[in-house]
Amino acid sequence: MSADTVALPGPLAEEYTARWSELTGRWAARPGTVLGTLGPDGTSSQLVAGFLARQHGLSVELFATFDEVLAGVVAREVDFALVPSAYQGLTRFHWHRDLRLQAFFPQATPEYGIAAPASPEPLADGEGPVTVAAMWEVRRIYAEVVPAALRDREVRWVDAASTQHAAEIAAAGGARLAVTNAPGVRAHGLRWVATRPGAEILWTLFGHADAAEVPRTATA
Repeated sequence: MSADTVALPGPLAEEYTARWSELTGRWAARPGTVLGTLGPDGTSSQLVAGFLARQHGLSVELFATFDEVLAGVVAREVDFALVPSAYQGLTRFHWHRDLRLQAFFPQATPEYGIAAPASPEPLADGEGPVTVAAMWEVRRIYAEVVPAALRDREVRWVDAASTQHAAEIAAAGGARLAVTNAPGVRAHGLRWVATRPGAEILWTLFGHADAAEVPRTATA
């Protein structure tokens, strides 16, 4: 391992601290700053946004998709966009000419897994495809935790805009199963089929490029 590689965590820690100090100072000077992220209530994004709002006196506006979050921050309907690093379209925020990455931080999600409606109907009945509602970003969780009785069944995916939307689809009969989180299971009366712990991921905050300057990278 080179000396440059060993020294890397120090500059990263400095930048993390500098960005947060600058950003939280701006929030303190402007109570009610609006943070936009993916809804509805119970999504991992909403839970993290709610935590930030309580800690820093922010307001939160929820959108049905991250496309709408992007449009909202570009149009200045919200001041900042909160986006998880696991979101497949994150590069659109990074490369948008009007936006800049303001800060980033790690935060764990709730418990995730496969859930089904609360009916006692056996999951392994039949031999045909199993319909599963899920966001694209969390589909891999299905293969990771699926019970042996369903492992060889073909999966037909039903696209969902959020973990809560996936749970709603399953509860309404639009899919046999859903890949969702613990709040989704509780909100829609589902039952767990298989679970895994939440994952610690990086969360990014984007604001307009003409806002107050963020610190240059520590290595710049």
